[in-house]
Amino acid sequence: MSDFVNWFVGQGSQIGPRIGGALLILFCGWLLELLAVRVAGRLMDFSRLEFSKLLRQFICKLVRWGIAVIVLIMALAQLGVHIGPLIAGLGVTGFILGFAMQQTLSNFAAGFMLLLYRPYDVGDEIEASGASGIVEGMNLVQTTLRTEEGIVITIPNGKIWGGVIKNKGRRET
Repeated sequence: MSDFVNWFVGQGSQIGPRIGGALLILFCGWLLELLAVRVAGRLMDFSRLEFSKLLRQFICKLVRWGIAVIVLIMALAQLGVHIGPLIAGLGVTGFILGFAMQQTLSNFAAGFMLLLYRPYDVGDEIEASGASGIVEGMNLVQTTLRTEEGIVITIPNGKIWGGVIKNKGRRET
């Protein structure tokens, strides 16, 4: 407690401007985040490429979270927090999580490739990974099929992307 009191007495005159600067950085970052997400959405609207709804959401979230992390690091630096060890710790944590979640990350990467190349879409009848049915939904990790018997099958995207995909086309129900 005495260390905190000594630090507070030594830094007392600088605390107000530092907190004000950090709050200003956070506010400007929030505005920048809103603007960047809106610009990214408009660029995708006017692009010649056709972006699926899921890919649009992914790109907007990526922009939002990327800006939020950078702004948070800037605000912490403004408060006087040494960010070098923090960034190193985040790197080590990311490595450990990546190693522990490599199957999930593999499905995530495969989902991204499926969104990018679009071998099938929602409503198509496909056969993949030993299962067949109509695609009811897909996200970055898994694809959901409904068979003719009405059974719902969930397949990890890594298994779909790593195998043969037969797209029988759209089918009216």
